[in-house]
Amino acid sequence: MYTIGIDIGGTKIKFGMFDGNSQLVKEDQIKTPKEAIVENMIVALEELIQDEKIQGIGVASAGIVDFHNGVIKSCPNLHALANVPIKAMLEDAFQVSVVVGNDANCAALAEGTAGAARAVSSYICITLGTGIGGGIVHNNELVHGNSGYGGEVGHMTLVPNGIVCGCGRKGCWEAYASGKALERMISDDPELASNNYQPKDVFENYNNDVSCERVVDHYLEYLSIGLINLQYVFDPEMIVIGGGVIDSSKYWWNQLEEKMAATASIPVALQQAQLKNNASMIGASSLVKQG
Repeated sequence: MYTIGIDIGGTKIKFGMFDGNSQLVKEDQIKTPKEAIVENMIVALEELIQDEKIQGIGVASAGIVDFHNGVIKSCPNLHALANVPIKAMLEDAFQVSVVVGNDANCAALAEGTAGAARAVSSYICITLGTGIGGGIVHNNELVHGNSGYGGEVGHMTLVPNGIVCGCGRKGCWEAYASGKALERMISDDPELASNNYQPKDVFENYNNDVSCERVVDHYLEYLSIGLINLQYVFDPEMIVIGGGVIDSSKYWWNQLEEKMAATASIPVALQQAQLKNNASMIGASSLVKQG
């Protein structure tokens, strides 16, 4: 009996079939359509599944996901998915249970199944990309929250009446410690902006350029404050950090650990995420077993 994991991205949708040991046995992907997204997913799934028997389907998507009802309430990059009854449509098409979750939550599950958090039962996984995603796992169970929105840590307030976040609120952690926030910091620095620096350039020149050092230190300060807040609230065994920003971690990881060690009065165990592009798909498959 197999489970299906689906990762809905802004440019492509990835499909994976997993066996009872959570091993990927078959995969496929399609370009994300602008309309009729679920209908196109059904066609691709029929080709992937064929005559195999499946236990259930897990779907991972960015945005605000109503886990209990299987509906994506809002998704900035995929407006065509907003309030579409994905769970009901897939269950009707395949006659199996379907679970829909936030992609960061699914990535967190994956890190516990096959990644950096395999050895612990309670941890938080943070994804640093355009925004900040989060997944909270306690006693091997994903924390969904009362309304299914648990883990939206990027939208905790870091600076009262601060910079307007993409969500419309002011001062969110995401507005100060995401990849997009770093891009803003670079554009606000005359020297870096005039040289068309990108985040990758700033990280690579962290140790040999005063302007780069100043911006990265500023960024890491905000990142560390948010991480320490999470440590005090949840006291997890581990905080796992992944997402696109982590690709440059060799330039700044030690500095982040030093900042946290100097500020936090309780130990913070940081680990880098081990799973890359397949994390959300793997986690979506695991979501089926958690139901």
